[in-house]
Amino acid sequence: MTLDFSIQEKRVIYNILAQIMKADTIINSAEVRFLDEVFYNFNLSLDEFDHMEEVDFDELSQAFSKFTEEKKDYAKQMFVKMSECDGYVDPREISLIEKLV
Repeated sequence: MTLDFSIQEKRVIYNILAQIMKADTIINSAEVRFLDEVFYNFNLSLDEFDHMEEVDFDELSQAFSKFTEEKKDYAKQMFVKMSECDGYVDPREISLIEKLV
């Protein structure tokens, strides 16, 4: 299933994924590959992220709360996959995901 996310929604998801990836302070190559895969699957270009900087998690959470339930559910599956892709689900990763519920 692929939903029609706006560019802003894609940026929110991408940033949340990046924060989940960094939550345990260890960036694994499997996590980087997954983030790259999301970038590709979202048909993003580097130009769209020229002005992207680290966004506060609370701001991301607030933006995420405005997603439709269907989009939230789809994105949450991606967040869980990010937390699992390095073979260890760190409690700090889960904590971030739970804040989005």
